Amino acid sequence: MTDFKAIKGFNVKSLAADPLPGGGAAGGTWASGGNLNGTNNQKRAGAGAQTSAIVMGGVGTGDDSNVDTELYNGTAWTEVANLNNGRGLAVGAGTVNTAALLISGRTASQAVYNNTEIWNGSGWTEVNNLNTARYYSSGDGTSTAAILAGGEPGSGVTADTETWNGTSWTEVNNLNTARAELTSMGTSAAAIAATGNAPTVNAETWNGTSWTEVNNVNTARTLLAGSGTSTLAIIFGGNPALAITEAWDGTSWTEIADLAVGRKNTTGSGTGTLGLAAGGGTNATAVATEEFTAGGIGDTIRNEGQVYYNSTAGTMNVTAIVIGAQSAGTWASGGNMNTARRGLGGAGTQAAGLAFAGFSTTVITNTESYNGSTWTEVNDVNTARQVIGSAGTVNTASLGFGGDTDPPSATATANTELWNGTSWTEVNNLNTGRIALKGFGTSSAAIAAGGEPNSALVENWNGTSWTEIAEINTGRQAIGAAGVSNTAGIIFGGGGPEGEAETWNGTSWTEVGDLNTARRGCSGSGDSGSALAMGGITTADQAVVESWNGSSWTEVADLATARGDSGSSHGAGNTTALFFGGDNPPVVNTEEWNVPQTLTNQVMTD
Repeated sequence: MTDFKAIKGFNVKSLAADPLPGGGAAGGTWASGGNLNGTNNQKRAGAGAQTSAIVMGGVGTGDDSNVDTELYNGTAWTEVANLNNGRGLAVGAGTVNTAALLISGRTASQAVYNNTEIWNGSGWTEVNNLNTARYYSSGDGTSTAAILAGGEPGSGVTADTETWNGTSWTEVNNLNTARAELTSMGTSAAAIAATGNAPTVNAETWNGTSWTEVNNVNTARTLLAGSGTSTLAIIFGGNPALAITEAWDGTSWTEIADLAVGRKNTTGSGTGTLGLAAGGGTNATAVATEEFTAGGIGDTIRNEGQVYYNSTAGTMNVTAIVIGAQSAGTWASGGNMNTARRGLGGAGTQAAGLAFAGFSTTVITNTESYNGSTWTEVNDVNTARQVIGSAGTVNTASLGFGGDTDPPSATATANTELWNGTSWTEVNNLNTGRIALKGFGTSSAAIAAGGEPNSALVENWNGTSWTEIAEINTGRQAIGAAGVSNTAGIIFGGGGPEGEAETWNGTSWTEVGDLNTARRGCSGSGDSGSALAMGGITTADQAVVESWNGSSWTEVADLATARGDSGSSHGAGNTTALFFGGDNPPVVNTEEWNVPQTLTNQVMTD
């Protein structure tokens, strides 16, 4: 008899209960573990697993430095060989208690350390130092591949990041936001850093090369701990003596079961489903250990697309992301821009946006980066301009092109500039300079369409140069556009005003259903099959928003502030979007669009 594996190519798991939702942490609980032995159990570093953990160093009563090391076996702590250099406010790295690192820190005399010590299961050995001495940093990884970021070098805070290759430390790309008293989880190739002083809610992920701002935590705090990876983690505790725990599922943070004892300056180790909190809090509670378990050691994590057989219920199941109706979507206020402007370029996503150039009281070069809550001024574009074209699905790699350099004289430019996450570089120009054009795609594969005066021109960017390709059917300016590549996109509106929409398939343009409200100067986000047309101008500024489902437009919730000539995100899909700036006159307002989504089990039937 042919089995299912032979037909389908994989085995279907048999489970006694449905997998845990929300990254496996929802429904998890904290339980008491064995107490630490030492008396100086604040500001210690931790590493390892829930049943194989290590804590080291620390600062206790009288601010005395601690050289103690203790190992945990899942039940009790045992004192072992001392550190070579007593210190607190340091960082631990390691997935087991037989191989770990202790990095950086500060002594009782306030000396800031760059020392690194390695643990081999029986003793500590001094190895190569960090490049930048600091304390209150964060880090994670193993004894042979670790990462350390942020901290206080003795005055102020730093964004410096360093990675360890088992022999030495190398300075790599900085955090986007300098801070100390944060926590981080993961490896030298993939990590997440969260919170920190002042306090902040910021979170950033590391991909082995650079940090990217992601969705914020729910509760701003400092002096907390965490455990897990860049896609499945928990953070817990914090100043002042908080018990709050949050889970990260790779996309967003969710508050889950609290610690039994609120504490700051605790240590964290383990995974996102089996975590450990040790020490911290007040002197009276600093010996306490708590163990986090996500529902049960045998449980699995619910993932999109997972197929399994529930042997108790007797059903075949599939898990899926269920996206709410567009009519359920809502707009919420985001952080204001630093510089009011209209006719600006935009790129990135709701959690990591980019705004550049535009018109304030004059044509400007200002660039700002958005982290999901606040805008930060970064390096300017080289050529001041407004009504500029833009492309880029992330805020670390974007493209700006064309525009008006000297209003109201309508001086068109063909200039193209490339953003690498740090600075703008002039690259090859458009073939035809124009004003009020729009773009979509990425920094290496983009489309520039339309422009003044009522141009039908379209150019394709291949990462190096522009090439003229098939024109749009109706020449126009001040259009809206959406798309995440140069082979599929949609343009809409524009002109005087107009409601026409056209889709691009990589070869030609096809006229599709018109907008319900004809307008010019609207902004777009999403892709050719699921897009948003936001704001715009008729005889007055509009707040109207329409959603595209691949065949027709539907009006959804209005913007809070009517405006046109705004900037917008360029991420895929129409379930999230970012809309910022615009005329009314030029404003700083930012609005965020969200359609509710849930992860559910669905029973498969014949």
